[in-house]
Amino acid sequence: MPQRDLSRQEREEMSATMVVAADRKDVDPAVWKPGHTAVIKAAAQDATVERIFVNAAIKKALCREAGADRHWLHKVRPWWGHDYHFHVRMRCPSDNPDCHGQPPAPESDGCGSELTWWFSDGVLHPKPQPPTPPRPPLKMADLPAACRQVLAAP
Repeated sequence: MPQRDLSRQEREEMSATMVVAADRKDVDPAVWKPGHTAVIKAAAQDATVERIFVNAAIKKALCREAGADRHWLHKVRPWWGHDYHFHVRMRCPSDNPDCHGQPPAPESDGCGSELTWWFSDGVLHPKPQPPTPPRPPLKMADLPAACRQVLAAP
């Protein structure tokens, strides 16, 4: 971070830092720091967090760095496109009947053969696919009622 406050425009235009190495097989050791592991671990240990999605190379680094306390790793799952960031999926609030959670994450730490698959040649270097037609634009009427209320609020 710079030694000064960033302007709103600077914050909006600043890109996240790529932490995955160029070969896609691990994190970049010049960029990846213990703080990366610490923030993902802290999020995973939060009871309101259901899943965390990261690049497979990041999951590999977490598996390597986790030490003996590995229970939190089961919430961290590899997914495409998370080279610069991670996504956190929160549990549904117990008082919200419109929220639908997903099945619980497997209890294994996810550091075995299921992680190895992500580094296979077909996954790292997929064959080009023909373009798919774009989806039609999402309309307000297509959203759940609760979402429409949020978007229509002042």
